[in-house]
Amino acid sequence: MRISTSWIFQQGVNAMLDQQTTLAKTQQQLATGKRILAPSDDPSASTRVLELDQLIDTSKQYQRNSDYAETRLKLEETVLADVGDVLQRIRELAVRANNDTLSAGDRKSIAVEVRTNLDGLLQLSNSKDATGEYLFSGYKTGTQPFSDNGAGNYSYDGDQGERSLQIGPTRQVSVGDSGDSVFMKVDNGAGGIGSMFEALYDFAVDLEANAPSATTLTRLDSAIDEVLNTRASIGARLNTIDSQRSMNDSFDLLLQENRSTLEDLDYAEAVSRFERQLLALQASQQSFVKIEGLSLFNYL
Repeated sequence: MRISTSWIFQQGVNAMLDQQTTLAKTQQQLATGKRILAPSDDPSASTRVLELDQLIDTSKQYQRNSDYAETRLKLEETVLADVGDVLQRIRELAVRANNDTLSAGDRKSIAVEVRTNLDGLLQLSNSKDATGEYLFSGYKTGTQPFSDNGAGNYSYDGDQGERSLQIGPTRQVSVGDSGDSVFMKVDNGAGGIGSMFEALYDFAVDLEANAPSATTLTRLDSAIDEVLNTRASIGARLNTIDSQRSMNDSFDLLLQENRSTLEDLDYAEAVSRFERQLLALQASQQSFVKIEGLSLFNYL
């Protein structure tokens, strides 16, 4: 078989190009720190990396949900702490008002403070979060939950919904409480239920009439219990968030480690391979130079 000079040259060029391509790939791996530069480098590992990326993104979303839920619940807890302070102050006034030594004028003075606190309670019940959404409107976050007609009638315009967020693969947490369950389920002292607002309003009216009611303390104690129960529930939910966040962090770390094992480059191996490939390219270039000089015309 006759082998032409051009064929020899082309084979030498092809060999050098192959070596250069292999060397360039290793160089790019070293530059990026990634073993897999394209799915074709390792189809099985590439598929697994994509799956891990999706799991990591989902885990990060759980953490964002946890952060939002924690922020909103802590705000609600702060508001309810203020509500509890208002109710506790009114209870102190109720105990004082039942003192037989007080005059009608004294009780009217107490009524002024009660009405001031009633206005503060209404403002607290209509609190908003940082995004401008009402805390106690249920799903109707854009609707002011509580209003009054000025004659002691207080209405709730939200709904019974309690928004929940997914904070883990199998765990959700409620990020709020409906105003109806917090403010409108107070024992009215007569075997029924009423609102906190009505309890304070009726107390003020009784004081102005110099006729404090024996049921006021019962109603106030019931209101305080509702606030404490809700705050206890919030505390339990915050503990749940902390626990799940820790689990999410551990799972995310595991996912990152698995991803790194599949995708990241072994630098020691890559540097050694780069040196071998560079040496092979240099040998290929040197051999091409020698073969290039092999021609009968050089001996004529």
